[in-house]
Order: sequence, then structure tokens, then C-alpha cells
Amino acid sequence: MIYRYPPEVHEFVKTHCMELRDSELAEACNRELGTSFTKESMKSFRANHKYKNGLPPHLTREEYLKKHYPEGMYEFIRDNSWNVSSQAMAEMVNEKFGMNYTATMMKQFRQRWGIKSGLTGWYQKEHAPANKGKKLEEYLSPERAAEVKRRTAATQFKKGDRPVNELPIGSIVVNSDGYKLLKIHMAGKLWERWCFLHRVVWQNYFGDIPEGMLVSFKDSNPLNCDPSNLMLISKAENAVMNRFNYRFEDPDLTMAGLAVVKLHNKVRERRKG
Repeated sequence: MIYRYPPEVHEFVKTHCMELRDSELAEACNRELGTSFTKESMKSFRANHKYKNGLPPHLTREEYLKKHYPEGMYEFIRDNSWNVSSQAMAEMVNEKFGMNYTATMMKQFRQRWGIKSGLTGWYQKEHAPANKGKKLEEYLSPERAAEVKRRTAATQFKKGDRPVNELPIGSIVVNSDGYKLLKIHMAGKLWERWCFLHRVVWQNYFGDIPEGMLVSFKDSNPLNCDPSNLMLISKAENAVMNRFNYRFEDPDLTMAGLAVVKLHNKVRERRKG
């Protein structure tokens, strides 16, 4: 049986794994939460849950920072990152420490050492785009606006245009569930334009489909919409047939399964009565 650690253990490790080596993290977790981690088991725990520590082997965090970065650079970024973009922080570090950081390099640095900026990069709710309600000429140069209009004119739909690949009424396609669909209208929502072919065939040959009834396939093949392959069953009968796998490629076996279901339902109704 796999032992599952409580949420507080996960939270403790996730919070401190960026600043402590496995041996230190195991000791701290054992002391605070009463666990029994060893250096090896802590390493395995982190690997299993993808809690990376960002620390190279044989070096503490302080040793690594001192070896690879100017003194005080980590502390400066840590203390000044809130609400500061990676580009702005890179420029501040370059000016203060003589580095040549790009925005991407600063983003990677802060991610590695768990330094957060509080910036998501997403537009906030109710944010209005800078060009909202404006014409092209109001935020582009006249030459650029004319070029954009010229390049987009050829691909713009005109009133009354129809897509060149639009299928005509009477077209039949197969949907992702393996059922045939028949196009019956050119306009409207999806199920106003398309309907199941097997239902149309049943209605054309046998009349309306009562409410609560389904049209199903005797050979279990939804692509075979021949009238002789269709049968009308209730939703309850359909559920029982699916539950007991009473559907077969042989139509006779499927009909026999349906007969068993109908008999079972009749017996149950008699017993209730």
C-alpha cells in the first residue's frame, strides 16, 4: 500500500524546496511535522510530485549564489520584484550590477529561485483594448491603414456570401461518435441544420418517433441506416441492453436480447402490480 502524506507535508516541501537541500529539507520537515524523511526519501518524494529545488548537488543555496551571481543581486531582485515586469527588473539589474540580462533570462532567474512578481501577464477583467471603438486611421499611419484594408479586403465576407466549402442540403457526414448526419437546412444552429439520418429514415418509413423512444440498430452498426436494420426501443430498454451487453453484430441475437429485456420488464411490472 502506498503511503499518502497529508496536505501540510506537501505544502511544507513545496514552500521550502527551493531554498533547502534534500538533507536539510528532510530534517526541517521531520522537526516541524513529525515525519520520518531521509535524504533519499525526500529526494524521491520531490521527484514523484515534481517539487524542484533548483539547487545543484554539493552546494548550498548561498554557495551557489555567491559563485554564479554578483554579491547582493539575489537579494535585490527578491526585495524589488513585486509588481515589476521581467523587462523592467532586467534593466534595473543591468544598471546596478553591470549585467546583460534580457527579460527572458530574468523570468527564468525568478522562476528558478521562487521569486514572484504578482504579475500574471493577463488582461484584467473589464480591461479595454487600446484600439477599442477606433478606426484604423486613428491608431495606424495612413499608409499602414491603407495597406491593412487592401490586404484584408480580398478575404472579407460580403453580405450574402457563402463559404466555398459549405455542404448543400441533403449532404451526409459522419460525426465524431460514428453516426450519420443529414443536412436539412442551410441556416440556423447546428441541430437546426443537421439531424441523425437513422431518425429521418425511421420517420419516412414508419412514422413519428414517440417521446421517450429511441431508434437503434439491430446489427450495432450506426452506419447501417437501412430501414430493415432499425428498431424502436424505449430509453429504459436501451439502458438495460447496454448494461448487459445485449447488442450483437448478428441482428437476430440483438432482437433476442431485446425480447429478454422486454420479458424481464413485463415480469417486474406484474410483480409490482
